[in-house]
Amino acid sequence: MRPMDQITGKDQKHHVILHYLMNQEMKANWNGQIQTMTVRQELPGSDEILVDWSEAWVLAEGTTFILSKLLARYLELHCTFIKQISPTKIQLHVDKVLIAKKERLNPRFSITEEGLVNVTNIVSSKTIIEANMFNIPTLVRVNFEDYRKRMMARSGEAGTMDIFKSGMERKFDVVKSTQKILFIKDASNADSYRSTEEGFINYEDEIDEHVDKLAMAARDKKIKSELIVPILYKNELEEIIPIGYYWLQTKDNIITNDDLTFYQTQIAEMIERIKDANLMTTVEKFPVLDLSVTGLRLRVGNSSLVETLPKQKGILLELVFKLQTPFRFFGKIAWAKKEESGDLLVGVEFSGKRTYAEKVRFEENIEIIKNNGKSAA
Repeated sequence: MRPMDQITGKDQKHHVILHYLMNQEMKANWNGQIQTMTVRQELPGSDEILVDWSEAWVLAEGTTFILSKLLARYLELHCTFIKQISPTKIQLHVDKVLIAKKERLNPRFSITEEGLVNVTNIVSSKTIIEANMFNIPTLVRVNFEDYRKRMMARSGEAGTMDIFKSGMERKFDVVKSTQKILFIKDASNADSYRSTEEGFINYEDEIDEHVDKLAMAARDKKIKSELIVPILYKNELEEIIPIGYYWLQTKDNIITNDDLTFYQTQIAEMIERIKDANLMTTVEKFPVLDLSVTGLRLRVGNSSLVETLPKQKGILLELVFKLQTPFRFFGKIAWAKKEESGDLLVGVEFSGKRTYAEKVRFEENIEIIKNNGKSAA
């Protein structure tokens, strides 16, 4: 992990944006949702920029998120959403510009002896499950269909279970962005659209204020109840990702609170089933090239991992010092770079707590590596 410097001077911020980020694609991260944004213009005399986005998020004025880019050094723009200019362009205020310091918090030591330190038993995801999936993975599709049928057996009416897509009705965008449930128990009653319960959407405030007309339309269409439950997947970094939804409009029966609890329980069970089926363990040994107290760099030759690791947020791994009991770590994927040979270089940042005894043993091993390096020199 590298410490960050904040660029505070207005001229310096302007210089960084104008000379290094203009027309550059940057990674945007908002509540675990990821997309690509491109800086197109800096507004004169202000800390504001115009940015093209690849997908329209439902953002309220004042929403904050981070744009990042790896140049010679890692750089972040901490931004506040001002307004949407067009379907593809938004206006942002740049609150902070952060750039990684050159020096590291913890020195990194090269591994000079082959086989001295390896990583093995890597537990990673087979399929990358994210908020903006264009194609629904087979693993997810099969479970969606299975659990949709279970829910239909309860309701007696066909619901829809699918991933969120662009161009959907606003109510689906709001469910995705807020991660809250839309539940209209009596669709013909305008009061049902005004939920004040925590974790539920107030349709009148957040989607459409003309709830009297909606209630009349529901009466005409003979719709009794409507429910949209977000399907929330927790990734390796414990980030909650809205990957899909369950939508049910009933014409025969009102959806009860007990029905809602049943559907929520089924979705939670389905998510655990998807997570369990999506994990794989790779038992090969991979050489660690250098190591610090906070992370490591390794070379990976496994073709499956070469393809999947760059897209992952984190992995479980065993770090093995020669002739010792392994250390088991959770590691964040800091960066990944494919070499001409086809191997993948991966930077891993350690995460999670260790016991005092593990910490002492680990630091003793770092000291041995450090001294080995001095001897080799």
